[in-house]
Amino acid sequence: MFNIGDMVEYENNGVSTGFVSGISDFDGFSMITFVSGDNAGKTYNVNNAALRLLSAEKEETVVEVKEEPKPIEKPASTSKKKWSKTEVVATIKEKPGAVERGILCLNKHQQRIPEKSRSYVSYWAEYVMNGKTLSGRHLFNARRTCFFNAKVLVDAANGVI
Repeated sequence: MFNIGDMVEYENNGVSTGFVSGISDFDGFSMITFVSGDNAGKTYNVNNAALRLLSAEKEETVVEVKEEPKPIEKPASTSKKKWSKTEVVATIKEKPGAVERGILCLNKHQQRIPEKSRSYVSYWAEYVMNGKTLSGRHLFNARRTCFFNAKVLVDAANGVI
């Protein structure tokens, strides 16, 4: 009498709505899983005579699913950090690695530093590019050169040059 998937209503001390989830082993009974009422969430074998079909007509409707556009993922921070001269100088004072990066940057922008410093900067940059680290007197002089040319480093860090 009922097909699997039919929505039915069961009236026994209140109204419960469910769907036919299977055919019972007992003749004249259907396995009903209730979705509302006192029996919600439970499955019982119910006599077909006590059930009423909710939708006599089966309507097949085509539901068009629109795919929502995915939001564009933006980086955590859309604004790039602006470095100040004091921040660059403080970083160079604290970290030897910052001095080495500064020397490589000055080497890249040699036309913006005094001609007198260019030979030293290119020597230190070559030394660093060979995988060695500056130390001792070379680190001290390279740091001093970075301090002297901090404006070039700030412009490079902020993307001006």
